[in-house]
Amino acid sequence: MRSFLATLLVIVALPGLANAAEAEDAQNHRQFVANAVEGYVRPEFDRFAGTLHALDDEIGTFCTAPDAAGYNRLSARYRGALEGFARIGFLRFGPLIEDHRLERLLFWPDRKSTGRRQAQAAVRERDESVLKVESLQEKSVAMQGLLALEEVLFDDARDALLADGEDGRFRCGYAAAIGANLSGIGDTLAAEWHDEEGYSALLLRPGDDNRAFRTEQEAASQILGGLTTGLQIVRDQWMRPVLGSRPGKPKPLMALFRRSGNSLAMMEAALGGLKDYLAALRIKPMLEEEWVWMDASLQFQLQSALKVLGEIEPPLSSAVRKPEGYGKLQFVSGIIEDVRESAGSELAVALKIQVGFNALDGD
Repeated sequence: MRSFLATLLVIVALPGLANAAEAEDAQNHRQFVANAVEGYVRPEFDRFAGTLHALDDEIGTFCTAPDAAGYNRLSARYRGALEGFARIGFLRFGPLIEDHRLERLLFWPDRKSTGRRQAQAAVRERDESVLKVESLQEKSVAMQGLLALEEVLFDDARDALLADGEDGRFRCGYAAAIGANLSGIGDTLAAEWHDEEGYSALLLRPGDDNRAFRTEQEAASQILGGLTTGLQIVRDQWMRPVLGSRPGKPKPLMALFRRSGNSLAMMEAALGGLKDYLAALRIKPMLEEEWVWMDASLQFQLQSALKVLGEIEPPLSSAVRKPEGYGKLQFVSGIIEDVRESAGSELAVALKIQVGFNALDGD
């Protein structure tokens, strides 16, 4: 009889225990999303908007009185904007992917150098439609963003800009239109992430009437997917094309932003952003004892990747031609893939999150 009663009590208690576990999971997922939005996404989009405004202002300052010192300041502001983008470019959901904003900021991969060729043509032909923001916005997205601005301002463009002749003045006009366009996009992104009734509301308040996320788990899946997507972008779109097929056969001309010497800076900023994003999620309190080690392990791996990446002597297009530089980049690529696999499998299991659609699917 006692055995029967004990069994009966367990049977009666099971639904209650299951409901309690589900409630705890939902609370963890809700906190996970809130940590991401409030601890990383909103402040980073604010910061990115600030870097774009600083770049826009510096374009105006330099073009008013071009000189070498001003060009160096402009180069620094440009690098700051690239680094700002690298820290948010992996968040490929919500405001960033609406109205082709991602492509307007950075059209990449650009396997046929479309952006470069179109920007070159605009300068060569003195296409005045690129000198006004309104008409520039009607053109190819490849002509509007950070990569097009590199073609206008860097590499062979430096001498023309400093000479302040017809070519330099046209380049300045085109650069000013790009700068204004970019800063406008940055402001829109920051404002939309702060909109309490906008996309963040969909993430933070899932439910049956939510058009995007019915459960906390679905919203959490989007946030975790941002981490795995970011790691894949850095490895597959920024590193592997440069590494080529094997050691001794690198493809340095495939390095993103090589003409301005910012390839390594972009990679470091992206990895640093992903590391900070993971830290902002504050996963440790959500992990059961058998999984607690994952938090420190993933952070250690990302820090190791950053350390080795920082040891590569810029520019990347030169470093990768040497066995030491190639080996270090290959090593970092391997770490990134390990972290991506761990985040998409073990961490997802530990957090009870099902990772679904990848933002890069179809690329």
